[in-house]
Order: sequence, then structure tokens, then C-alpha cells
Amino acid sequence: MSENIVTPQAHQEYTERYKSLIVVLTVLTTVLAAILAALQSDAGIRSDVANRDSQYLAILASGELHRAGLESNYEFSVFGDYLKNLQEATVLELTALEQEEKGKNDEAQASRELAALSQARADLGEKFSVFYNDPRYAPQSENDLPRAEQYLTDLIEKSNEIVARQNEAADAYNAWNRKADLYVTALTVLAVAFFLFGLAQALKDVRLRLTFAVFGTAVVAFSLLITITTLLI
Repeated sequence: MSENIVTPQAHQEYTERYKSLIVVLTVLTTVLAAILAALQSDAGIRSDVANRDSQYLAILASGELHRAGLESNYEFSVFGDYLKNLQEATVLELTALEQEEKGKNDEAQASRELAALSQARADLGEKFSVFYNDPRYAPQSENDLPRAEQYLTDLIEKSNEIVARQNEAADAYNAWNRKADLYVTALTVLAVAFFLFGLAQALKDVRLRLTFAVFGTAVVAFSLLITITTLLI
């Protein structure tokens, strides 16, 4: 009865089985880790840029809203004074007519002078009011009122545009920040794969080596899935 004799060379070849495969898997994992590190760095930079733009636009929007508030306060104050002076001039003219009917000519003359002063102030206010010197908001006829709603719409248009850009920058920051976090997760998973491949290299039992290599490959595949999913976001 013959006996199977295992030579030292055959035993060495058996124990070295799959080592080359594990080396190849380790190299591929290293390449994937390098790509992931580059992607994570790029996402981090884009996230920082978007965050900076978001903060800058937020400050810009705040300043524009403050400016628009001051401008509208001035314009409506001028318009209010114009209406007040115009009303005073009208009332004084009516008062002068009433005084003339009663024979109070001196009082009527004084009322007309005051009415002229009020009318002069009203004319000056009309001259400097955007509601009368800007054709976009000026009344279309003598009986029409200024287009105050259109003025307010145009006034906040720029601030609304800046706020929209700020929201886009904030959304971009959140998106790139999320991508950077996912890439870090994928890199962390790859660290587990490196550990498993290292164990596979150190083990002499071929079956255990193959088991750890398979688990390591599964972990790499999972990390690759995270990477591809993140790229498609």
C-alpha cells in the first residue's frame, strides 16, 4: 500500500496559495483608497467654497435689505409729506374762499399765502419723490395714484435675487458636505478591507486565508458601492 508523501516544496506551494491574489486585491484596494481620498478632498474643497459663498451672500442680502428699508422709508416719508402739504394747501384755499365770502379779505389773503407755501413745499416734494419723477411709478393720469406696489416689487427684486443665490449656495454646501462625509465612510470601510487582507496574508491556513480574502473583497465591493452611489448623487 503506497503512501502519499508531501514534499517540503509541495507544502510550501500549498501554503503560498492565494497569496498573489491577495496582493493584487490589496493593490486594487490601495488604488481605490487613493481615488476616494482625492474625491473626498475635492468634495471638502467644494463644500468650503459653497459655505463661504453662502455666508458672503447672506451678509450681502442683509445689507441689501437694510438699504432697501432705508430707501423705502425715505421715499414714503417724502410722499407722505407731499400729500400732507397738498392737503394743507387745498384746505387753506377753501378757507380763503370762505373768508372772502364773509368779507374777511385780510384773513383770506393770509390763508392764500399759507396755501402758497404749502403748495410750494408739495411741489418740492413731488420734484424729489421717486413716485413722480420716475416714469415706472408715476401716475398715468391726474386722477391716478403712484404705482407704489410696483416700486416695492422692484425695490426688493435685487435682495430676492441675492437670497435665491444664497439658498443655492447653501444647498450646494449641504450636498458637497454630505458627499465628503460619505467618502469618509467609504474610506473607513476600506480600512476594514486592508485589515482583512493583512490577516489573510499572515495566515498559513489556506482555507482561512481564502475566507478572509473573500470577506475583504466583499467589504471592498461595499465601499465601491458607496462611492458609485455618492458620485451619482
